[in-house]
This record gives sequence, C-alpha cells and structure tokens, in this order.
Amino acid sequence: MRTIKELVNNEKKVYIFLRSRAIRCRFMSDAQGEGIKYGDNVQAAERQAEEVMRLLPDGTICFLGFAGRMCFRYSTEPMIRIDYKKYIDNSDDYLIDQKDLKDCIDHIK
Repeated sequence: MRTIKELVNNEKKVYIFLRSRAIRCRFMSDAQGEGIKYGDNVQAAERQAEEVMRLLPDGTICFLGFAGRMCFRYSTEPMIRIDYKKYIDNSDDYLIDQKDLKDCIDHIK
C-alpha cells in the first residue's frame, strides 16, 4: 500500500489533489494514521481537507492560500501534482500533467 510519506520531496513542491469529499476524508484519515500533522502541530483529523493540499519537505501538510492555488494551477517551476485517488488505487498515472490539469481545476471551481 502506498503512503503519503512516500510522496515527501525535498527538491520539488508537492501538491495533492483531492477530487471528492470521500477522497478528502480518506486523505485525512491516512495522514492521521501515518502521524502526519499540520505545520502548527495540529492533528490531521482535527481539520477538514480542501481540494488541494500541500505536502511540505518536513512531512507536514498545509492548506493553500490564494498564492498556493495559483501556483498549483499556473506555475511552471518544478513541482509534483498528485491525484490522490489514482495514487491510493495503485494506478501508474497518478501524476497530474498539463493535459490532466484542466480536469482538476474544473473540479475545484
């Protein structure tokens, strides 16, 4: 089974796309089970996830503000965008590339 901690990357920003309410709940449950917390040391299960979450190099998670959402959508800097549903389903195509990004953004609106 894949874990969230396996996604930690010290060289690139990691964004995790959570397509549905069920996937957001699953992500937070998985994060809680792995001992992943928010940067302010709050347990993952104590807050609801948003459609896109950021996984930081220290293994904590955080919400995205306006700038973070713009980065997820438009940045050309090296980053990793993960479709969490595909990731936990063990799909090989869990990385979101430019052609899949529009579908993700449409879900966020």
